[in-house]
Amino acid sequence: MEDGPKNALRKEARETLRAMPREVRARESAEIAERVLSLPELARARTVLAYAALPEEPDLATAFALLRERGTAVAYPRVTGPRALTLHVASETDLAPGTYGILEPAADAPVMAADGLDAVVLPGLAFDRSGVRLGHGGGFYDTLLADLPPHVARIGVAFDAQVRETLPREEHDALVDVVVTATVVYRRSDRKR
Repeated sequence: MEDGPKNALRKEARETLRAMPREVRARESAEIAERVLSLPELARARTVLAYAALPEEPDLATAFALLRERGTAVAYPRVTGPRALTLHVASETDLAPGTYGILEPAADAPVMAADGLDAVVLPGLAFDRSGVRLGHGGGFYDTLLADLPPHVARIGVAFDAQVRETLPREEHDALVDVVVTATVVYRRSDRKR
């Protein structure tokens, strides 16, 4: 499939996110954080890859801080090249603007190997109920997810308005196992917990 339809969907998704009132984003972010923290995949996770939210994304900083308080090692991605990320253990206060203006850890922050993760929590522009994720188009998360061992839980987070009935999927597009919104948790039927 050519990228044209996906680019149109990205544009539509960005417009939907920009149109969301700030108070709705804040309320849904808190509800998503609560649902994420109650997932069995995170209850047993020792290591989690988190993300620093862009203004239009669900902000789960409080959930990631609570995971750290529980004793979970929390890492954040750092862009190191085209479709390339390194993972570094850090807290939200250690992050600074990096590539694309996204908050990321310093290059000298402790590195966490991707195969040492128990779970990945990641945003997207849109998701469907079967775990298809529409990202920004850089392929960073697709590359990372494709390289993870099968036991690593892949958890997508989204506002309710970001969930579509179906999204196009290309061979290189990695699926998530769970999609968490403010009101629903969708699970891929072919993935065991």
